[in-house]
Amino acid sequence: ISNMYTYKELQLITRNSSWWKQKKYRKESALILNTYRKNGWKLAKKRELVNNQNKDTRTFSVYFLKKPS
Repeated sequence: ISNMYTYKELQLITRNSSWWKQKKYRKESALILNTYRKNGWKLAKKRELVNNQNKDTRTFSVYFLKKPS
């Protein structure tokens, strides 16, 4: 029973074709991840979502977090 975890899934923006937007989005994502980390959550896995070819140049990543129960 010592291996019991609570899992959470976050979808955050991690890339953009514009350099200043990429910097902005990555900083926002890092702040969110650091908040979870300070609350005891650890990164289990990261997966990048496939970006459809349209006017939206953002790229999303899904972060899988785990925390001991």
